[in-house]
Amino acid sequence: MDKISFLQEKSAFHMKYPEKSDLSFYRWYTQQHPDEAIGWYYLGQAHETLGDTQQALAAYRQSLFAKQGPYYDEARDAYQKLLRAQKRQDWRSRVRLLLASLAFLYALFVFSPGLLQDGTPVASTQPPAVPPSTPALAQPHVEVIAVPSTLGPKELQNQVRRYVEARRPPLTQPYTVLVVPEVPGSPLFTPLLFYQPKQVLGVLKYNPTSRAVISQRWFDSPASLEAEATLATVRDDLASEQQTLQHVLTLRNALFRYYQQKGALPASLADLAGSYPGNYLPQIPLPPKRLLLASYPYHPHAFRSGSAWASLRDVLPLPGYPEPLSPLAPLQIRLAQKSYTLQLVSGTHLVRSYPAAIGKNGSTPEGYYTILQKINKPRGHDNIYGTRGLIFQGNSYAIHGTNHPESIGTSVSLGCVRLFNAAVEELYSFVSLGTEFIISDAQSPAQPWSNPAPFILAAGPEEETPNTVYTWLH
Repeated sequence: MDKISFLQEKSAFHMKYPEKSDLSFYRWYTQQHPDEAIGWYYLGQAHETLGDTQQALAAYRQSLFAKQGPYYDEARDAYQKLLRAQKRQDWRSRVRLLLASLAFLYALFVFSPGLLQDGTPVASTQPPAVPPSTPALAQPHVEVIAVPSTLGPKELQNQVRRYVEARRPPLTQPYTVLVVPEVPGSPLFTPLLFYQPKQVLGVLKYNPTSRAVISQRWFDSPASLEAEATLATVRDDLASEQQTLQHVLTLRNALFRYYQQKGALPASLADLAGSYPGNYLPQIPLPPKRLLLASYPYHPHAFRSGSAWASLRDVLPLPGYPEPLSPLAPLQIRLAQKSYTLQLVSGTHLVRSYPAAIGKNGSTPEGYYTILQKINKPRGHDNIYGTRGLIFQGNSYAIHGTNHPESIGTSVSLGCVRLFNAAVEELYSFVSLGTEFIISDAQSPAQPWSNPAPFILAAGPEEETPNTVYTWLH
């Protein structure tokens, strides 16, 4: 769409809704035309004018997934310019913080009580920036790495030894590496955070402080991780770490999306589990019992708007385990239509992979969307929408369950995306309102992936809409 047509749409919108602002029009336009860069550009400009840097960046970033057209290059340039400005602001903030710290230390030294001064401390009236909390006990850390199928036994052991000697210099506690057969489409010698191994080639425990192998065991042929009794402890340790990672990633993503939409973090984590339509999450997950924590620590005062996602490591730290070497990122849903595969990703990490059904005759729209509404038990005739629904465009398109599981893996719907009910319940648990959803028709082969144990947060009646009968393009 060219600028003249865009302005005509804007004029028609304001004639119909004279009380609405330009920002309302830009939001409406991007929902109706998510593949037009011009809408995202002007939405970013409006947020930038209001000083909403993160929301401006989000709008510009979405323009990068739009089709080539008017204002595509302008949006890309605005995105890069704002990123550079944000980095300069971060640098200036660090300098100011450093200078303030030096000034404080100088004042502490000059005015500290001497031999003839009263050294009685004065009670501080300022609360700490980050509330103190009981730290979680350090837990056994497990890494799963895939290795090439072409390596012989001796070379395999040497390569894994080189891996542990080169990896994770900050680690001080011994950790375990599970060596598994190559996973097509996934990186080699890189921790697979959310992969559930079925077979294992070896297990090695390494002390990074002494740089010594504590123990190791190798199998002549791939062994079953589930059946091998000697690996029961490692299996349990891996399951607990994956559960904690999933909880923290889910909470951080919900906090990030909440901030993007509302401009501030919630006062408490419980605010994320509201009633429809404010149900970012069904529930707030509780830490595994082995962490000995009643709840996950939450320090909203540690949030920094200039580095919103990065600062969530301090706002909601990962208890008991080291942060992944390749950082977590906001959750994103991706649908590869040609392979009928829907994936949940966090930056470079594949979190879940599900088979999906899509629209026939190309009726599932390509583009860049966000999750607009989440509905528990959406009503439709004959339970056609299954147990959960996540609306991503208007009132017509949703990711939902199905009462026809045999349709998964085919082009059969009128445009919606179908998942098995168990899969959509898990996706509903992971993603919050505002989570990005990218639909592509690009050639992308189905990646064989073994999902960990199901992660389900029970949805309640406050997330239902009993008075609404949906007419999605199922």
